[in-house]
Amino acid sequence: MQIVETIILIISLLIVANIISHYFVSIPASLIQIVAGVIAAMTLNVKIMVNTEWFLLVFIAPILFNDGNRFPKKELWKLKGPIMGNAIILVIVSTVVGGALVKWLVPSLPWATAFTLVAVLSPTDPIAVQSIAKKAKLPDKLMHLISGESLINDASGLICFKYAVAATVTGVFSLRSATLDFFYIAIVGALAGAVMIWIFNGVRLYLINQGVDDSILHAIIQILIPFIIYYIAEDLLHVSGVVAVVIAGILNISSSRTTGAFSPEIRLVSSRTWDMLVYLLNGFVFVLLGIEIPFAMEELIHNDNMNTFKALGFAFVIWVALVVIRFIWSYFYSTFFERSDRTNFNLFSGTRFYYSLMSGISGVRGAVTMVGVLSLPFVTNSGAAFPARTLLLFIASAVIIYSLLGATILIPLITKSSAPITYRGNSINTDEDLDIDDEADDTEVVSTKTELTPNEANKVVLEKTISKLRAENLDNRDMVYTTVIAEYVFNLHNLQLKSNGPDPISKKRIKGKKDAELWDVCFNCELEAVEELYDNKKISEDGYDTAVKKIEKYKKGLVKKRYNQTTEFFIAYFRRTIRELTRFIHLPFVKQEEVIQYNHEAVIASVAGAKRALEKLRELEENDGEMAYDNLLYVFQRHYEERLELLQGKRRNHSEKFNVERINLEVNALSYQRAYVQDLLEQGKISRVTANNLRKNINYSEEVINFDIQ
Repeated sequence: MQIVETIILIISLLIVANIISHYFVSIPASLIQIVAGVIAAMTLNVKIMVNTEWFLLVFIAPILFNDGNRFPKKELWKLKGPIMGNAIILVIVSTVVGGALVKWLVPSLPWATAFTLVAVLSPTDPIAVQSIAKKAKLPDKLMHLISGESLINDASGLICFKYAVAATVTGVFSLRSATLDFFYIAIVGALAGAVMIWIFNGVRLYLINQGVDDSILHAIIQILIPFIIYYIAEDLLHVSGVVAVVIAGILNISSSRTTGAFSPEIRLVSSRTWDMLVYLLNGFVFVLLGIEIPFAMEELIHNDNMNTFKALGFAFVIWVALVVIRFIWSYFYSTFFERSDRTNFNLFSGTRFYYSLMSGISGVRGAVTMVGVLSLPFVTNSGAAFPARTLLLFIASAVIIYSLLGATILIPLITKSSAPITYRGNSINTDEDLDIDDEADDTEVVSTKTELTPNEANKVVLEKTISKLRAENLDNRDMVYTTVIAEYVFNLHNLQLKSNGPDPISKKRIKGKKDAELWDVCFNCELEAVEELYDNKKISEDGYDTAVKKIEKYKKGLVKKRYNQTTEFFIAYFRRTIRELTRFIHLPFVKQEEVIQYNHEAVIASVAGAKRALEKLRELEENDGEMAYDNLLYVFQRHYEERLELLQGKRRNHSEKFNVERINLEVNALSYQRAYVQDLLEQGKISRVTANNLRKNINYSEEVINFDIQ
């Protein structure tokens, strides 16, 4: 009962603190949460004993998994050099230099304890400055660097922290053993996280493939993933659960709208559920911090060798030292490793100085640091009290507060911006609730002769929207329209897969002799087109061989024995994984120019093959072949038309202007869908319940677009 009462109390304090923060926007919500915890500890005499293992499991796993899932993967790979430098080398340098400084400031502390304090201060909280990034005009590269760095240094810092705590508790430390163990638990932990998230991704995709698309169910599965992965890695495999959840988050199927396998409702519900969870966890951590501070201060007051003001001074010196170390490292790395002009070397640069200064101040400490310091054990293996535990807790808390205040005050001053700062877990989307008419008249009677099923109505709406967009796309040359149309065609294709009507076209759709005959005709046309391109020297020999092998592979598949749906799904999933791994392994050894040339030739060959096959299909149709093929010609034509649209979509430009225009067009397309739903309702072709369900999906899609923009 005490645990339940404690949870209710903390949630209540969190709610009150965040309500207050809406009236004092210039004060970070995290500081108000800390104050709420302090008041609760002083007035209600609340004291909470924290268990290290479950605390790391409950707080670390979901927070880091969510950070990895939300981080843009392209930027993570693009900035891998500076990110790894900041996350590993900077952490080591900070731990060594900072540990020596702490030992100098407090000589009575054991060396292992001094390093423990600095190691737990290594992880940074990137969300602390993201909300002011645009108004403050912080460089995008710096924001991506801080975010990517936090993923890795959370792992490296906490591993160092774990070893420092172990050395303090046991009194034994071997640098060689620690180094070997570090690489072992990190590498195996990364592999374990990758394998487990691959399994979870496969299960989730299989559920969708089987029609299990309950949005609440998928959200719960996503929430459970980091806890299961962390538990298996730590308790069963005895490797780093932190590294495992970070890698799992990075490789997790993204919740963005580019993941076509999941409906907009699933993606939106999952995103909002994660927002709520991280919001609560982050608030819990800072309220707990506030609850612990008075007890730490009480012990300091009774300590003859250390008082509160002296500890505050030490914490300020440590924070300044961490900022300076970070500044020096950033300036050093940008000067010697990121120079675009290798001939004209300039040691002093105002631009680099400004960038490095912002990098130093932006290294805010937050939730992960608090999770670590609150998980410090109370006793060592010998039964003695953990050395200066309350002092470490107080100094770490003070450094977090200094870093929060430093970012809050200094960043707006330097960038001449006054926007408030949002911290990890406090950046929850605050859009208004969906405007859905829940008062539908379920008893409305519509003629069963004309009423469409939900799938049929959705198909009609999508087809009308596609026709409307095509009519607006004059001469079929606007790449923005082509891209959006391709997305709608893809959605229509997925809808046809789930419908009870005729099967959509697929290379696995071989139900009779006529299907096989048409496929054979189409593949022969594609081969002729590829050979013509090669004869005219429009593609290279390698491009020709690749295209021919691909077509021959599909031709062989026409007569290959098929398995049941479940077996085919997992075979395809496994093959896709092998292809991705092969591409990832070969990519560093392939020149960028060769990759671009290969992709360009592949698109040319596929487009030419699709056009040649379409010409043949239309020729057969004109020669009264439609009846001979039982209306299959239309289905095959739609398949190749979709391929052309998808290929044109793949060649789209990803400039900022293009993305803005695409989003605007997507919003317009959703308004077309609403209009077509209303038309079907007024014509009596769908019930009010069906209309509301269709509107709900449209609203979900619009919410996903708005969520991605923010």
